[in-house]
Amino acid sequence: MKSSVYLLMLLLTGASLLAQKSVTGTWKGRITPQLRIVFHFDRSAGGALYGTLDSPDQGVNGMDLSAVRQDGDSLVAEVQVAHARYAAVFTSDSTLSGFWIQGPAKLAVVLTRESNLSGVVIPRRPQTPGPPLDYLSQDVEYDNPDHSVHYGATLTYPRSGRAFASAVLITGSGLQDRDETIFYHKPFAVIADYLTRQGFAILRVDDRSIGKSTGDVSRATSADFAGDVLASIAYLKTRKELDSLKIGLIGHSEGGLIAPIVAARYPPVKFIISLAGTGISGADILLRQQTDPLKGQGISQAAFEAYYELTRYTLFYIHDHAAEPDSLVLGRLGNYFDGWKSSLPDSILNQLHVKEVGAAQYTRQIAAELQPWLKYFISTDPATFWQQVHCPVLALNGSRDIQVYPAENIAAIARALQRGGNHRVTTMIFPGLNHLFQHCKQCSVEEYKELEETFSPEVLAYMAAWMKKNIK
Repeated sequence: MKSSVYLLMLLLTGASLLAQKSVTGTWKGRITPQLRIVFHFDRSAGGALYGTLDSPDQGVNGMDLSAVRQDGDSLVAEVQVAHARYAAVFTSDSTLSGFWIQGPAKLAVVLTRESNLSGVVIPRRPQTPGPPLDYLSQDVEYDNPDHSVHYGATLTYPRSGRAFASAVLITGSGLQDRDETIFYHKPFAVIADYLTRQGFAILRVDDRSIGKSTGDVSRATSADFAGDVLASIAYLKTRKELDSLKIGLIGHSEGGLIAPIVAARYPPVKFIISLAGTGISGADILLRQQTDPLKGQGISQAAFEAYYELTRYTLFYIHDHAAEPDSLVLGRLGNYFDGWKSSLPDSILNQLHVKEVGAAQYTRQIAAELQPWLKYFISTDPATFWQQVHCPVLALNGSRDIQVYPAENIAAIARALQRGGNHRVTTMIFPGLNHLFQHCKQCSVEEYKELEETFSPEVLAYMAAWMKKNIK
């Protein structure tokens, strides 16, 4: 390893003596045999390099590079959101050789140029707002009470007037930037733009460890992220332009679970809008997510029912025994797997590809579901928190959502609110919309990136009208 690093240093030192090669275009390689990586580089009108990163095997597309620098034949591309960088040199016009450096890992990566592609191809996203803006937009920073987390955010509010009602936008699962960027879509930027033009102030915030926000995410759960939202509320209360008694929450997906957790801790929350938020437990949601894809895949009904029962038992055992040590949970799930497997004929085991799988291999797979965030999600019943919410609630979903199933989640949210004595709830399932509130055709996750629409205009209008009616 030392000799490789020394060789790279020599190459980098001598690179500026060579004629600079063009890096613009698309470059592909592998970090590991199973993990592909794709860089897209281009230059702005002023000549500055910029680019994006794809990780096809992780479902990541269009991740912005925080910096791209070329000095002669040396290149450094930084990926701030992943705390990583790629440092390389040209070994030919079509080959870059270097290292992918992420934390303690330093892996040799060779990239080759895709000759049939050039530059960064950014798909059309006509709803993404751009200058000039007819409202004020400020990038702001603040800390939580014990200064363990620092937040970067954008606050937008009308140019004239004061004492504006405001809302904190809360992102869905996974680490998201303040715009909740996915496949070049920026739904939170679109929502903030629309609602600010309607007279509201909107705060959108980078998640922990993303953009300008810091903070530990390795053991963070939705409950911890609720604490981050409380810090954002505290910040809004310091702004003289805003009405400190009219602060609400707009949460998408997991954000729709975090919102009632926040309201249970901070009852003065003025309103909640849940966008494809959850009303049933994570165990219930994952049971469908993990079993529905097997339907129509050529396996028998008996095989499907066997797999469904194994998955159901596993998820609900975690749900019911979340307080027990992980080792005990895994041991009992391993024993259950052995009994489940021994009760089935080879014809079913072969269809499910588990004939050669033992309890140890199964529990290694299940161990991933005991990571803090996922374990909390599986074991949490959102109704516990929705029952404690007493402000007006608007719960929306799309009829073609295959991630948070609309009918059962919307109904569960309404039931929980009413059990808690809150009848100020409005629900709506919009026909033909997916989890991101896009009009869809196939309505699969893969289609998100193919659609030009970022967020349904009729949902934006419905949200604004409801807010005007319910925020006195």
